Amino acid sequence: MHAWREAVVWDILARHGVVPAAPYRLGFGRLSCMTCMFGTPSLWATIRLIARAWFERVARYEREFGCTIQRTRSVRDLADRGTPYPAALAQPELVAQALAPRWLVDVRTADWQLPPGAFGETAGPA
Repeated sequence: MHAWREAVVWDILARHGVVPAAPYRLGFGRLSCMTCMFGTPSLWATIRLIARAWFERVARYEREFGCTIQRTRSVRDLADRGTPYPAALAQPELVAQALAPRWLVDVRTADWQLPPGAFGETAGPA
């Protein structure tokens, strides 16, 4: 699957009516650790908005260890340079669901839609 083009994956999910994972529906371009060291400014701006405690934990580690998660920019600087993903701003209920410890919604749908995070910015190397 790692060698497949992204379009192939989305086509398979659409064909089978599989609901895209919540982070893609919130605008994230890939799924890995949410506080990825390769995170873009908009990713960090979104994390600061939707998961403030996680954001502050990373910022605190930067202060405590005397180094930033990226070589030249702190997470605060990155977040200040970015814009939160519009899909995350528009869907607080999905944000809460995405951050919940258990997924309690249907995984199939008859109304499949390509999520905002599809073909979007990535948060690290592929």
